[in-house]
Amino acid sequence: MNCLKCFHPHQAHEFNKGGNSSLLRVGRCLIPGCECTQYVDKIEKIDEDLL
Repeated sequence: MNCLKCFHPHQAHEFNKGGNSSLLRVGRCLIPGCECTQYVDKIEKIDEDLL
């Protein structure tokens, strides 16, 4: 998946080792010259009760 801000893949972003449960919680882009500070994805959590 690509970032909605800089369009680079999530693998190009710095992984944040935090307590968050999101697998795609990643930080700034590591591509030289890219000024993206936070990966943004378009995945939305779906409430299982609505399925």
